[in-house]
Amino acid sequence: MSETSKTFNYTPLAILGLAMALGPLTALSLGSRYAGPETLARAHVAAENAEPKDMLAPYDVQGIPAYASGKTLADVLGSSGVFGNFREAIALAGLDDMLAAEGTYTVFAPSDEAFDKMAPEEREAMLADKDALAAVIKKHIVPGRHSATALIQGESVQSMDGSTLDIGPSARFNGQVGVANAEVINSGLYAANGVVHVIDRVIR
Repeated sequence: MSETSKTFNYTPLAILGLAMALGPLTALSLGSRYAGPETLARAHVAAENAEPKDMLAPYDVQGIPAYASGKTLADVLGSSGVFGNFREAIALAGLDDMLAAEGTYTVFAPSDEAFDKMAPEEREAMLADKDALAAVIKKHIVPGRHSATALIQGESVQSMDGSTLDIGPSARFNGQVGVANAEVINSGLYAANGVVHVIDRVIR
């Protein structure tokens, strides 16, 4: 071939090949300029039929981990060292047995720092009224095991006192998972009868 022969432009083929190799969504965005009608049609069908993937699922414990099989929620709260105030409130409300019994619960447990954020008079009034205290504690307990992934993907849960709690990523918490007026600051403390998620405020 002579040096004066016209050089073939391989750029469109290279772009199309790369787009097709990266999948139908990429083919739609990058290869639509060069792909033929049949290729684009197949890409559209594949994109419409694609199911969203839970990217966090491989990192989330869905069952009971071996280390937690012999622990109850009461054990988890008692051994962590950061739930002293919450455990005291549970005891005063007479709800110890529920967290140690069979069943499956998700507990949104306020840390000791969360209780410190309450006004002293508000905290004293709450602890002085056993019925009101029991209602507050039950607002932090949800039937079933709600994993960290479930919280991210959810919209609301119903607590043991009958309240509906909004959950999910919140702009108010810079995209972190929120539960009602609180933010989840640590997730996935597992027990045989449920899971504990640490929150930074008492839910009221």
